[in-house]
Amino acid sequence: MPEDARTSAALASDNNGFSSPIPGLDVAAGLRRVEGDSDLYIMLLRDFIATEKSAAADIAGALARDDRIAATRRAHTVKGLAGTFCATQLYPVARALETALRDARPQDEVDARLAQFSTVLAALIGELEAALPATAEPAPIPDGPVDPRHLAAVCHELCLLLADCDMGAGRLADSHGGLLRAAFGNDDFQRLQQALRAYDFDDAAALLIHSCRRHGVALPAES
Repeated sequence: MPEDARTSAALASDNNGFSSPIPGLDVAAGLRRVEGDSDLYIMLLRDFIATEKSAAADIAGALARDDRIAATRRAHTVKGLAGTFCATQLYPVARALETALRDARPQDEVDARLAQFSTVLAALIGELEAALPATAEPAPIPDGPVDPRHLAAVCHELCLLLADCDMGAGRLADSHGGLLRAAFGNDDFQRLQQALRAYDFDDAAALLIHSCRRHGVALPAES
């Protein structure tokens, strides 16, 4: 077995919450991106399931409405998230779909790219749902200091979703409501949540940027 494969298998089976390697996921590379924090890595994967499980259907729906801009944004979001946690099979497929949509390629090429994207995405989601540890109860508002790396990871992911007007942003904010409320205060969090529930992505992005800057969280463009 190649060294990289042995490393991934060891990381996946020893103490990182996985019983076996996950096809299409480079766990070793993904963990390096989060400085070896397996809890944070698993959180990102759970968020991906919650926000992107319906991505292929959403893209197909956007195309049916002749909204290629929305379809392109959705593919771009999946590509970005797949790159973040090192989904090695999904990333190039999402990139190819995004390119076909952005460059207004012929419809038969777009359809073929979307079909491949749908197959690879569904396979990865299925593997993740089977392999991830059971979801814990939603965490309450932390009593002690907020973990800055956890907060930064959530804000970075939320920023990416908001930039693409992705409806998954609301689900992500809800799933980390305790953390965001503890970090930003109840009033700021409620304003962010209200903007998300109204699908006012521009206002939500402005609120998130304001809160992050006030609390010293560097967003992707500012890193």
